[in-house]
Amino acid sequence: MRRKKSSRSIFRDLYDVIERRRREGRPRLIQLESLTRRSRTLTLLFQGTLQTRLLATARECGRRWDDVNAKQESITGRLQVCEVGFEAQREELVVWLADMDVRLSEVNQLTKLKQLQVWGCFDITYI
Repeated sequence: MRRKKSSRSIFRDLYDVIERRRREGRPRLIQLESLTRRSRTLTLLFQGTLQTRLLATARECGRRWDDVNAKQESITGRLQVCEVGFEAQREELVVWLADMDVRLSEVNQLTKLKQLQVWGCFDITYI
């Protein structure tokens, strides 16, 4: 049977995917800048409608890249916030579980003392 992944590991995996995509996107940005320079050179060679189309295509490409980059930054930021929130919840749960462990130990000790009293081995009326 497969174990269920924790929310923290799911967010960590998503964060890793986003970071990998960001690293893969950086070389594409360099390519985009190179294409932008080439399109500027080409627009100087052409006049009229073709020049207008080249400029519009270059602007559209840059705008789409900016949109993708902004979305990626937004998602990465939200994942980091979620990861921090889950880490804080995990720490709270660790403290709570430790407290419950202490309480269960106390209950266990009292149960044993009561059993001893029932058997007549120990008098806990003075405790």
